[in-house]
Amino acid sequence: MRRIVPNIYSNDLEKSKQFYTEFLKMDLAMDMGWILTFVSKENKTAQISIFKNENNKPLDNSAIFLSIELSDIDQWYEEAKNRGIEIVYPIANESWGVRRFFVKDPNGLTINLLTHL
Repeated sequence: MRRIVPNIYSNDLEKSKQFYTEFLKMDLAMDMGWILTFVSKENKTAQISIFKNENNKPLDNSAIFLSIELSDIDQWYEEAKNRGIEIVYPIANESWGVRRFFVKDPNGLTINLLTHL
C-alpha cells in the first residue's frame, strides 16, 4: 500500500479551498471544479480530496475524524484562534504523550491537530 487519501463531500468548495490552503498551508494539487485535492508541502503522499456535493443532500461529515501531525502545535493553535476557526477541543497535553487540539473544517469534519511530546 502506497497511500490512503481521505475523500469528503462539501457544500462549499471555496471555503474548503481557503481552509486547506490558507490555514493548513497545503498545496492545491488539483482543481477540476467538482474535486479539489490538497497535498502537504512536506510530504507529498499526505493528501485529502474534497468532492462537490452534487446530490445536494444534507451532509453528515460528523462521523469523519482526521488526525494531522504538525510541528509547533502552539503556533497552529494561535493561528486557528486568530482566524476564527471553530476550536472544539482546546489545546492540551495528553497522558499518552501528545499535545493536541481539535478544529472543525468548513464541511463539519473534526480535525485532531497534534504533535508528539
